[in-house]
Amino acid sequence: MQKCGVAAAERTQPSAARLVEPVPDALGPSYLGVIPRMAYSNWSNPGNSRFSALMGALLLSSALLVACGGDEDAASEAGAADTAAVADSAGAGGGAALSADDEGPKSGLSPNELGEILVLEYHRTGEPEGEFVRKAANFQKDLDSLYAAGFRPVTMRQVLEGDIDIPAGTSPVVFTIDDASRGQFYYRPDGSIDPNTMAGMWDAFAKKNPGWRNGAVWCVLPAAAHPSNFFGETPDRETPREQREATIKKKVDYLVQNRHEICNHTLYHARLDQASSDAQAQEWIGRGEDSIKVYLPADYDIVTFALPLGMWPKTRSLAWKGTWPGRAGQNRAVNYEYGAVLEVSGDANPSPFDVEFDPRSVDRFIVGPGRLERQLAAYRTNGANRYVSDGDPNVISVPQSLATRVDRNRWKGKEVKVVQGAAPAAKDSAAR
Repeated sequence: MQKCGVAAAERTQPSAARLVEPVPDALGPSYLGVIPRMAYSNWSNPGNSRFSALMGALLLSSALLVACGGDEDAASEAGAADTAAVADSAGAGGGAALSADDEGPKSGLSPNELGEILVLEYHRTGEPEGEFVRKAANFQKDLDSLYAAGFRPVTMRQVLEGDIDIPAGTSPVVFTIDDASRGQFYYRPDGSIDPNTMAGMWDAFAKKNPGWRNGAVWCVLPAAAHPSNFFGETPDRETPREQREATIKKKVDYLVQNRHEICNHTLYHARLDQASSDAQAQEWIGRGEDSIKVYLPADYDIVTFALPLGMWPKTRSLAWKGTWPGRAGQNRAVNYEYGAVLEVSGDANPSPFDVEFDPRSVDRFIVGPGRLERQLAAYRTNGANRYVSDGDPNVISVPQSLATRVDRNRWKGKEVKVVQGAAPAAKDSAAR
């Protein structure tokens, strides 16, 4: 499986959190981007050397996005779904216990909470389908197939907290959706969610299937051109600033209230390995964090960071912890710290209860043509490697053969219970 990093720039359809200052016309009409809302005069001067450097990187990033994704307008029109509906509302962190039986499909497998977890990766919907474009009809089918196979969505926040609170016999799956492009979440003129977008399909599915309680992880970028201006319906300059920002706030509120998670993906999908210094890498991440938080509740902590193109900064630890001192005159530093860092590709991950789980390097399973279908077929043939819940979030149930792999130091507050069940088989490579 190709990693979209050096050869092809996979996902540069960023979004526009804290959108505000339009890029000056001097940069040309082909890039209608925005600068985060920390609007400051020295940045808005095209003659400023820091501004010029940022704009050059933005233009490069925009070009990389186009190279990897295909036509976004075609993607947004290639819809297939039921009518959109609002899922039940709950706080970002979880809410009431969910582990009671939801009457949905189960796996029929014995508990194994050291089994592997899929962290799925999506970008656009559209045609033709490719590594980073999923047909809308197939995204809908993914929801159907996973639910029928006994999977339930959880967020990375829940994985980090060990709060995998799902019914006995079900398996967790994490959906990550990158770049906040138009095909992901679009409000129609009448105020309803477009049923052909990912958000529309997700919420219609949740209304139909109450067991589909938790949300996805939306990895957003605060500065991008249409159609990636924070799921933008229109180019920035065609919509008054107040209206544009009210729509962004409405979308973020909706996601948070419906158990989804917001993830930082840098300011504008910058390649961190090309930062000129540690300070610049921290600025790209920190400005992204600061800009996204404008639209989030005051007490909302962003705990997940997605590496653009899977590229690491030269000082690797800056991907999960750092400080941007802020703009001139801001008098406020931006500190960021993430529990999870998402790679750009890979296979399934070890359970968070496994000593082998590394939250600072979480592989993601790119849902390319036929790949998820092959993985589910492999689980049907042999589900011994799959994480299967015991229904009790305070207990870690494992087969005898895996008991020594429980990370007891990290999860001291949980009981470890040895259960009868098939020993995990050799890892199946059918889906790769």
